[in-house]
Amino acid sequence: MDNSIKKILFLGPKGTYSQFALEKFKDKLGLNIDTEAVSTIPKIIDLVDKDNTLAAVVPIENSIEGIVRGTLDSIYASQNDVKILAQTQIGIENCLISNCEKKDIKRIISHPQPLSQCQNYISRNFGKNIELINASSTAAAVESLSKEDKNTAAIGSEFCANLYGVRVLEKNINDNKDNKTRFVFISQIQKDFGSKTRTSIVFSTKQEPGALVVALEVFKKHNLNLIYIESRPSKRVLGEYNFFVDIDKGIEDIEKALEELGSRTQYYRVLGSYPVI
Repeated sequence: MDNSIKKILFLGPKGTYSQFALEKFKDKLGLNIDTEAVSTIPKIIDLVDKDNTLAAVVPIENSIEGIVRGTLDSIYASQNDVKILAQTQIGIENCLISNCEKKDIKRIISHPQPLSQCQNYISRNFGKNIELINASSTAAAVESLSKEDKNTAAIGSEFCANLYGVRVLEKNINDNKDNKTRFVFISQIQKDFGSKTRTSIVFSTKQEPGALVVALEVFKKHNLNLIYIESRPSKRVLGEYNFFVDIDKGIEDIEKALEELGSRTQYYRVLGSYPVI
């Protein structure tokens, strides 16, 4: 395997929070590598899965809306063991952006998560008749305003508004002001970016009563703190689930626990052991 990353992908177009996270990763990890915007998360991860010279930055969880399902499912489905190499978080401050006056807005376009994160603000300011339109990203929404009529607004970042030359009508319109998104740096290439303080795994339980409890007892026995757990359909059999878990220890500290977990589950897989920067 080529042990060098030649390009880093991120959710585009330019101006997304994924690009903010990308720049933070580049700075903290000492990377001076070409970057490229890609239109969707599944496409990004599929490209990384097919090319071992690529890495990518993708969102994995928002503090308000929860897990980004497309990220979790696509990493799990990767055929070439795409791994999480690092994690960071970015504060999200959504703005109302438009070339028209606030009173003239009849429709708002953005990614589904910001629309949900600002739903109380939207209802309070525009009522129930406002038309909401989904976009692939906040940057795509802001970029599209040059093609939309004068009664359209977008929800996105101030940086993005400045990038595409559209006015910010109102800042920080999040319903919850403490709004953050976790981003992960992924690749097939195994790189050591510093002290590993978190490990992500996925496992599937045996199909019998109490199987999940039996699996979770392993973490209690080894005094391991689970800072995140999420169930997702296996997409193989109705009623069968995969469990995604984050542990606040590096892989070296949980090897014995993982050995025992293997005997109590159908299977488990390490999705990455990495620093949080």
